[in-house]
Amino acid sequence: MMKRLVVILLLSGLAACPLGAAVVERSDVVFMYQADASTYADYGATVVAWGGKPTPASLEAAKGLRFFGSVGMVTEFSRYYERFPQAYRDGLCQDVNGQPVKVPWLTDHQHQGVPYWWCCTQQPLFRQYLRERVVETLKAGACGVHVDDHLGTAGGLWVGICFCDRCVKGFRMRLKSLPAAQIERLGVVRAQDYDFRAEVREWISNGKPGERSPSQHPLWSEWTVYQCRAAAAFMRELHDVANTTAGHRVPMGANAGLLWPRHLCDYQTLDLFSAETDHHAGARSVPDAPMLAYRLADAVGRPYAATASGGDWAFIKEHSLHGLVRSWIALSYAAGHCLMAPHRQWCYTDEKGTHWYQGPKEEFAPLYKFVRSNAQWFDGYENHADVAIVLPHRSFVKDPGRWIDLSSRLTAKNVSYRVLLGGDEIVEHGLDRSSLERADALLIPDRSELLPSDLDLVERCVRNKRVFASAEKALAAVQPAVQVRAEGPVRVLPRVKAGSAVIHVLNYDYDAACDDVRPIKGVKLTLDVERLGVRDRRTGRWVTPDAPEAQVTLEDGRVELPTLALWGMLIVPL
Repeated sequence: MMKRLVVILLLSGLAACPLGAAVVERSDVVFMYQADASTYADYGATVVAWGGKPTPASLEAAKGLRFFGSVGMVTEFSRYYERFPQAYRDGLCQDVNGQPVKVPWLTDHQHQGVPYWWCCTQQPLFRQYLRERVVETLKAGACGVHVDDHLGTAGGLWVGICFCDRCVKGFRMRLKSLPAAQIERLGVVRAQDYDFRAEVREWISNGKPGERSPSQHPLWSEWTVYQCRAAAAFMRELHDVANTTAGHRVPMGANAGLLWPRHLCDYQTLDLFSAETDHHAGARSVPDAPMLAYRLADAVGRPYAATASGGDWAFIKEHSLHGLVRSWIALSYAAGHCLMAPHRQWCYTDEKGTHWYQGPKEEFAPLYKFVRSNAQWFDGYENHADVAIVLPHRSFVKDPGRWIDLSSRLTAKNVSYRVLLGGDEIVEHGLDRSSLERADALLIPDRSELLPSDLDLVERCVRNKRVFASAEKALAAVQPAVQVRAEGPVRVLPRVKAGSAVIHVLNYDYDAACDDVRPIKGVKLTLDVERLGVRDRRTGRWVTPDAPEAQVTLEDGRVELPTLALWGMLIVPL
């Protein structure tokens, strides 16, 4: 039967990802966009995440790679226009005054004189377009589907959309479905004919000119829940279309930048986060912020293939800071995920609009080849956590910066952590009893934002455990399983599997003037081998991208490492 399925897929032009394989392994090398065969080979590529609609030539170049064809909910206006040149306006988002809205980062784009308007994923015409794109992408030979701007209409909440008739009607239906007591608490009279667009217009007109915006309306939070749930439902529909087209379950990825609020709303539909992630290149230092994105991905059991933001890549291009990007690559793999190969990256600034960074292969390919040649020290290893952070999604949406700062403080002090994610009205992800019970120490800074079911579980599971309400208290009391002494900024990220530990050691002493890290000598580690789950070994292996492998001596878990350049791995196997 399995052979018959493969034959059918090949004859129909559809491709299947390797059966039984993970969508992305820890040691995979992921390309964002298509490249030629020689470039793939130079990097050791294994996955194409945003491959566009495949062609015979692009599939031949990517032979042996897992190829995700991309479908855009915001960036494909020209294609949508060509598909429906007479009726395209029927699928556009509208602001509260009934006017179309330009995509803010595509204001320099036009098609046949028409601006790139934001299209509404609740409008039947645009939904038809996207379903057709999924079908044609798979029939062209992609083995997976990537969805860019996967939140669709909900991704434009920050610009005050969408108030089309379809959205307003859908919100009315949601209000009608709520319990009477909740409708009363929301202050809604006659939910059966409630017109949110008219209500917001009147509310704005009752204020001083320029004083109010739609997102400040008292019901905007409920409107947000409605739009995000609609976005998640449509992603499920697109996944169903993909599965039906292929005749088997198709892996699906999305540009779900997890440091941005609400991008977890459809995580259950996704197999891969292939996402833009702020790396703060303008600071000219190695960031800790991306770590939270990687740990949120761990919390929902998904791989995270990152790229930087368009602004980050524009800064890297303008200042030729290729060495800073090398640090991003090392951080991503040390965290158990990856930065997509920076072969060709989208840049954006208000002044220049869209432009491109062509990453120099000689700077980056050796790092990816290093990962591929040491795959056994990446695959199968999981993050060791000194502390578990209980993070209510509702609290993260209200103030993501607070949580990014908290996680960055732990990372900077080399306190390794995992995230235990609590759900809310948007993200269906209840806390897990076994994860709470397994944690040695818990950081719970915002119990008030937990759902009642999650709060009850926390109260029952944390008795007789060390529980901290702030990062300060956790940092004062929690002793990391790997302690560091170094004459320079260093990050250590321990990863473990049964009987083995790989301690990733990152040099954060980046000098923008020379676009490289300053080598650090005499880095000393002290390992709590019992907590790491390894036997107290007398020797370990020191593996780096820039020097031959070396043997190091451990005495009661203490070790002094050879000179640390960019990145090294201390391997303590069985």
